[in-house]
Amino acid sequence: MENMLEGKTAVITGASRGIGKSIAIALGKEKMRLALLARSTDKLQEVVNEIQAIGGEAVAFPCDLVDPGAVKSSLDSIFQHFSSLDVLISNAGIFLEKPITDIEIEEWDNVLRTNLTGTFLLCQSAFSRMKDQKAGRIIAIASSASIQGYTHQAAYCASKHGLLGFMRCLSIEARAHNVHVHTICPGGVRTDLIKDTYMGDRVSQGHLIEPDNIADLVLFLIRQPENIDIPEINLKRYAV
Repeated sequence: MENMLEGKTAVITGASRGIGKSIAIALGKEKMRLALLARSTDKLQEVVNEIQAIGGEAVAFPCDLVDPGAVKSSLDSIFQHFSSLDVLISNAGIFLEKPITDIEIEEWDNVLRTNLTGTFLLCQSAFSRMKDQKAGRIIAIASSASIQGYTHQAAYCASKHGLLGFMRCLSIEARAHNVHVHTICPGGVRTDLIKDTYMGDRVSQGHLIEPDNIADLVLFLIRQPENIDIPEINLKRYAV
């Protein structure tokens, strides 16, 4: 059967570990051309090497989403290298677990700039190009924190609520240009993001969602025909 994804270009943020790494490996196996973004240069290159070892194509673009200039520079380099963009997967994010009264303004700003503003900048640039080509898919990995609150997660929940609101607006604007927008909201994924946290201890009392489960779902979404619209998917771990 013909591989409909082979040769298509995808940008993945937060690709050095966890969900982003699993997505990158899954798309690499499909012979997609991958631009991988993350802050950790060494770990990002390890993922590139792993993809190349299985016959895939990937290039590392170290980038801190908190820096708007770095985001623009990275995207310009990606467009120059690949000259096309079919899929953007916005996955990068940071976690903060603190009582509201203990949150410093610098911490608040860092969470929102990484989880929300960084995604806005990426999507804005990608959508501009996808509009011109009248095709494309944008997928954001959000969280169950996009749709409910949690103890000691005010900054994180605020950033993820904002992300879901932004993606809902982007989905509406993108439809007229044949650009599909999807937001995945998982709760309880086995990653280092929640390691040694109160939330990590709480959600460990059940069967956690694995990063590979999210990667499979991403593949499902980008394989959908153009007449199918799936704006949001909410995932819950299996509690015991």
